[in-house]
Amino acid sequence: MAEQSPAIRVRDLTRDYHRPRRSLLRASPPVHALRGVSFDVAPGERFGIVGESGCGKSTLLRLVSGLDRATSGSIEIEGREITHLSTRRLGFLRERLQLIFQDPMSSLDPRMRVADIIAEPMVGLRHPISPGRVEELLQAVGLSPEAATRFPHQFSGGQRQRISIARALSVKPQILVADEPVSALDVSVRAQVLNLIADLVDELALTLVFVSHDLSVVRHVCDRVAVMNEGQIVEMGPVDEVYENPQHPYTRELIAAVPTLDKALAGSGAADLAAPTGADQP
Repeated sequence: MAEQSPAIRVRDLTRDYHRPRRSLLRASPPVHALRGVSFDVAPGERFGIVGESGCGKSTLLRLVSGLDRATSGSIEIEGREITHLSTRRLGFLRERLQLIFQDPMSSLDPRMRVADIIAEPMVGLRHPISPGRVEELLQAVGLSPEAATRFPHQFSGGQRQRISIARALSVKPQILVADEPVSALDVSVRAQVLNLIADLVDELALTLVFVSHDLSVVRHVCDRVAVMNEGQIVEMGPVDEVYENPQHPYTRELIAAVPTLDKALAGSGAADLAAPTGADQP
């Protein structure tokens, strides 16, 4: 049986940013956001990227998602090189890969009703919008069909993130990229949204790339993790192995510095789903 090709293949990826000149005679040194990053993500795998703010993980996510250009290196999505493609030629990537952002309030247009927010990617990619598709997506993320006629400000933070997830799933992508999707949420609601993402990834057979600063969060949803520090991957492996037996000093510091979700994951209830609309509850 032939070996399956990676859903995502990254090789020797670098990204440099140039600061404004300090003076006419002296240029500022470049910022090396990524320094030779390489990894594969298998189809159907849940791959975590973890590290503190400024480590390069969000830069890496933007490159993989086609939102920024690498300085050097290679990115292949389902066997297609995207590193030097123009925006016009990245249409296939919008079909195959969708994002969930950190702050649902800023990523959802406050002037649009939920039905239009969820349908927006389908409209942009000229997908037919069948009757009942928005209702189906709302139910998939645990919201009632009545939510379709309301506006983002009428929902709690956790509910807004559920709307963001429904929007990302609307075009039936194969790869889901989540950028700190629960860091802005209350701890108890965080557990529920993590469980929802994990369940949907399994149900829809998606490939997941999950970015977080918290290794305990990544441990809950991912199979494998890459630990980033100063633009490099310093450790990579099965998430339980890395969490329980970290090899790199930075990984050990990262684990010691963050609280765990164990209590919240064990005791999470239905508070988010029961939160009334019109109040910005957790």
